[in-house]
Amino acid sequence: MKRSNLVLTLLMALFVGLSAQAQTNQKIGHINADSLLQLMPETAKAQKQLQEYSQQLQKDLKGMEEELNAKVSEFQSNEKMMTSLTRQSKQQELQDLQRRIQQYSQTAQQDLQQKQEELLNPVIEKATAAVNKVAKENGYSYVLDSSPSKGTVIYAGKGDNLMPMVLEELGIEAP
Repeated sequence: MKRSNLVLTLLMALFVGLSAQAQTNQKIGHINADSLLQLMPETAKAQKQLQEYSQQLQKDLKGMEEELNAKVSEFQSNEKMMTSLTRQSKQQELQDLQRRIQQYSQTAQQDLQQKQEELLNPVIEKATAAVNKVAKENGYSYVLDSSPSKGTVIYAGKGDNLMPMVLEELGIEAP
């Protein structure tokens, strides 16, 4: 009985030792993905295109609102001279225009989000590919995102910062 307990204890000690050794062989790195994306020239280009697209949507919406305001003003100034049938028709026209403006605004918001994804996904994919390549080439088991907005890494003292290597991979000079 004592011998089997001794063997079991030795096996457990060996297992714990091997487990600890396997854990110490893993390399952990971190990168501030927000900073990386901001340093990539493709991000600035995508943000500029997105801003221009947003401005065009806002311009279109403003034009529709100006048209509505002009029609409301015209309706109010001529309302007393209108027949009840004409008044109802004009009120319905104004309500329809107001609904179209609301619908356009909602659709524009969704369209803007879709455009943002369309423009930024290739940049994110490029950054991810560079991080993956650097991690594989340098033997990292894990790479954590240390961006303040993500809150993924509270403390990054033991891991290696991969930002310099990833910037080099992407051909970007460090600031």
